[in-house]
Amino acid sequence: MNDLESVALAAQEGRIAPSSKEHLERWLTVERYLPYREALHEMIENEQWDTLNDAFYQVIPFGTGGRRGPVGIGPNRMNEIAIAESSQGLANKLKATEDHTPKVAIAYDTRTTSEAFCHSAACVLAANGIEVLLFDGFRSTPQLSFTVRHLNCDAGIVISASHNPPSDNGFKAYWSDGGQITPPLDAELIEEVKNVETIEITPFDEAVEAGTIRYLETDIDEAFIDSVLAGSLSAKRTARIVYSPLHGVGVTSVLPMLKKAGFEDIHLVESQAEPDGTCPNVADNQANPENDAAMIETVQLAREIGADVAFASDTDADRLAAATPLQNKEWALLTGNQTAAIILEYICAKMKGKNELHPEQLVLSTAVSSPLIPAIAKRYKIQEKHDLLVGFKWLAKEIEAMENPDDFLFGTEESIGYMKGAAVRDKDAACAALMLCEVASELKGAGRTLMDLLDDIYRKYGYFRDWGRAVFFEGAQGQEVMEAIMEKMRTKPPCSFASEKVVRILDRKTGEIRSPQNEVIGQIDGPKANLLIFHLEEEGRSWIALRPSGTEPKIKFYYSVFDPLSSHGLDQAKLFAHHRLIAMDRRLSELAFSIGS
Repeated sequence: MNDLESVALAAQEGRIAPSSKEHLERWLTVERYLPYREALHEMIENEQWDTLNDAFYQVIPFGTGGRRGPVGIGPNRMNEIAIAESSQGLANKLKATEDHTPKVAIAYDTRTTSEAFCHSAACVLAANGIEVLLFDGFRSTPQLSFTVRHLNCDAGIVISASHNPPSDNGFKAYWSDGGQITPPLDAELIEEVKNVETIEITPFDEAVEAGTIRYLETDIDEAFIDSVLAGSLSAKRTARIVYSPLHGVGVTSVLPMLKKAGFEDIHLVESQAEPDGTCPNVADNQANPENDAAMIETVQLAREIGADVAFASDTDADRLAAATPLQNKEWALLTGNQTAAIILEYICAKMKGKNELHPEQLVLSTAVSSPLIPAIAKRYKIQEKHDLLVGFKWLAKEIEAMENPDDFLFGTEESIGYMKGAAVRDKDAACAALMLCEVASELKGAGRTLMDLLDDIYRKYGYFRDWGRAVFFEGAQGQEVMEAIMEKMRTKPPCSFASEKVVRILDRKTGEIRSPQNEVIGQIDGPKANLLIFHLEEEGRSWIALRPSGTEPKIKFYYSVFDPLSSHGLDQAKLFAHHRLIAMDRRLSELAFSIGS
């Protein structure tokens, strides 16, 4: 029995999905997949049908952060074919759109396959007559965003899976504004990728010699760092800092920026400083600083040396997790929402003190970020928009639509992403690190910590307790379970979560606002996404949200509760909020797992 016959039989017996059969047949017969044929034959011969079904049931989609997933064989995996098809689709779109020779910058992170994938993309673009600009090594995602705008590129590519496991990689496409692609351009690009029949490729060395691929000078690094330092709001540089790049590219962005800024008391987590795509010295090799385990070494060193602030960036240095000392010499990890509140309050207070804050300035946050962010903006009488979909591409789109983009002040999403100013149109660990180090330096002189400032913020605005967690559903079957959970919560929503009554439901997939009885009572303008938000009070300061991730096989649960501190103190409010969250999460988990079981 040959491979095609084996695949047909497996489909007939229900061991693989019909879509897997279709894609397997294509990979077994189309010439471009020939390099994978031997390995594919071995998997079929060994009847690895579960693995094959997961790798072939779909073409890896464009999610909130481009295409991202495990490296391997199949259309639902990242490999040189996926990179080449994506690059050819981008090339076709650029040639159809631009009336000049397009120019594209490409960056890559420290993952083991990133440089090879970068070269694959460059070879395809060069073969299509596109001018390709490469860095002389790995660089951060925000630096790519900056470079696209700084050098007037038509597009940009980042080869990275950001905070995903080392086994993953990805392809993120940027347009001329320096932001990731958004509708309708994303759908047009996806269609171009789907329709790719022929992939043009020029050998890398040949393209370099011909000048169609050229390396950027190091002055682009200085220009990027200077753009970050242009946002400085304080000359104080006394903070004792602990920083870990988690084996990623932060050594090219965060670290040199801090040194050029004038901070001298910087302590690297040396065991995690060496760039290494396998992340050998991070817990479970998961270089996602949003996970507590990834911060263990950083916090341990900070405690040992009596640091004032500690933080770690992810593999491509676009996200930053922070920790703060407490008065009892212990340390606390800050959530993305808490860090954003600290940075925004600092920015607004400093600029107001310098008479640099004006009503036209804008703060952006996503629909699942803390309501504390717009509360701060409103108190300082500046503009805010807090209903954006998840992903910094939506923030970039808002900035590009502004009459004066220089009025953009600050943007954030709950998953430890921050953006200050319009020079970079994506989240940036470097700009966040600068703000945190300046805040810590200002507080140090008064014997105070970031946690002290955060508590002051709560006393000023009320206590906002925001929390989230993810539930993973692996493989093709997991995708079906996630879809079933979202559909059931959408069509038969609960009227309450524990003692918290639902007052309205925002369905960003249908664009509808619905009553607790699931009757349509209004419409939501703007782009659509698979996001459900259950408001638990009229003011919208307490809510629960569900959203399937656009980059990993998981559903994210988000919770936000508010206490106005009108009848009790902050400590009691923290305790009340903790118990509320536990009860809400227990109820949502019961609902979700009963649907998914």
